[in-house]
Amino acid sequence: MTSSTTTTTSTISSTTSSSTSSTTSSSTSSTTSSSTSSTTSLTTSSSTTSTTSSSTTSTTITSTSQISSTVTDSSTLVTSLLIKVRSFGTITRAGDPIVGIYNTSAGMSTGCINGSFSSSTEMPPEAIDNLTSTKYLNFGSTGGFGIEAPAPGVDTGFYVTPTISDNSIATALLFATANDSPNRDPITVTLEGSNSNALDIGSSWTLIYSGSTGIDPTTDPGRQQYVTQQNFSNAIAYKSYRLLVTSQRGSDWAVQYSEAQIIGYY
Repeated sequence: MTSSTTTTTSTISSTTSSSTSSTTSSSTSSTTSSSTSSTTSLTTSSSTTSTTSSSTTSTTITSTSQISSTVTDSSTLVTSLLIKVRSFGTITRAGDPIVGIYNTSAGMSTGCINGSFSSSTEMPPEAIDNLTSTKYLNFGSTGGFGIEAPAPGVDTGFYVTPTISDNSIATALLFATANDSPNRDPITVTLEGSNSNALDIGSSWTLIYSGSTGIDPTTDPGRQQYVTQQNFSNAIAYKSYRLLVTSQRGSDWAVQYSEAQIIGYY
């Protein structure tokens, strides 16, 4: 996990008198000018600290602004504003409310919920538990034990309501492969967002991303391995997310993956 914290502090002071100078200082340039009405100084400083561990990225940004104004009669007005800006990292966490679905495609209402899973340890919560030793497996409507289908995992997935924030902004997906059966790897997916409570209604969802999971369609990246994070542009905050598989590597009984993390600002 890479974790970094950035703090920015700005101080603006203004004094009314007979002469004025303006100075702006930063890490790269300094400019001085004079006029006849006021004195203004702007100082900007920033500091960054980073800590590195294994996999997930998390960044916290905090902005503090202080404005001080002094007038000639010596009365002083000081206003301090503390504004916490969004943190960046994994939006989905273990324990978030999550529902497995199948027979469902982007923009459409939920076809079926939950469905058939191979065991109680291969359920939807295992897709967001931050453990590559577990996995989420879904047979869809055409697969099953010993029942091979061309792409049983297509139109399967889940919807989740992250508890870390009720208005997060998703900007990336991070997948990890399961422990076996490469043909069950999801290759492409859609991600949608919703601010509605009617999560089984298709009109509640807005498409955010349609594309690769980061898993190579022709070369097995290995089992229980994180693949390349897939970044995308999005500036809209949502309360819930729906992820659906649109293709998998090959014919098998099911689709499966150990992690499908949604990443962004919260």
